[in-house]
Amino acid sequence: MIGLGLTLILILSYAVYGATIDSSYYYYHTSNEGVDQNISDQGLENDNTTQSWTFSTNRATTWLNLSMAGVEEGDTISISVSDGVWYHHEMLGEDDADRFSCRQTDDSAFEEYNVCTASQVHSLAAEVTGNITFRGIVSPELPMGGLGSLFADSLAEAEADSAELISTHNGTRIWTITLVSSDEIHPDEYSPYVQTTIHELVDVEPFEVNPVTEMLWSIAALIGCFSLALIIPLTIYFAARAKEKREESVRKAALEKTIDSE
Repeated sequence: MIGLGLTLILILSYAVYGATIDSSYYYYHTSNEGVDQNISDQGLENDNTTQSWTFSTNRATTWLNLSMAGVEEGDTISISVSDGVWYHHEMLGEDDADRFSCRQTDDSAFEEYNVCTASQVHSLAAEVTGNITFRGIVSPELPMGGLGSLFADSLAEAEADSAELISTHNGTRIWTITLVSSDEIHPDEYSPYVQTTIHELVDVEPFEVNPVTEMLWSIAALIGCFSLALIIPLTIYFAARAKEKREESVRKAALEKTIDSE
């Protein structure tokens, strides 16, 4: 048992060491900067119940957040993009959504899928009079928190793949915000506020583990496994030994009683 334990410790040590010096997984760090967009008023339409604004993005973007004050119940806000699609879900960013994410995992197939709706135009109706908030994701492939991981054969390849990921999602897009109201809209009555989150590649590093820490965890796991494996047989052994001693004591006492009686 001792030899087997030492052998397993050596194997785990080599595995930890190999993962430390030759990892194929890499972390890439990106900026996670919020940018306030400059909104251009495109004016009112002839019926004075529809107004539109535009803004542009030209960097790799994840979050898009719009807020507008003073809208009436039933008013509708639409956001459209000039190129491609973006993603929206009513639970994005909600306080009671328990860290909701567009990316979900199928427990049966262990595959990721996107539960947010992809479209060039998304609309949202105000449920109450007051402020309205509209949230969406532009590029779900980018790391939302500024930290992502990938598989590569070398650090140079990981850096190239990370840079390509960011550059693929760069490009100028024109966004149009449209407010449709049941009442007449007055000039300068509404002023939408839009903030986006942009990403630029900052750093790429190999995934590393601490060999000393992993060694201690490995030894602790082995000790725990061997302890559990030995509890049952040792319990049976000591129980059998105790029973044997009791029987031997009974036999000895009976023998001594027989001798005394003679």
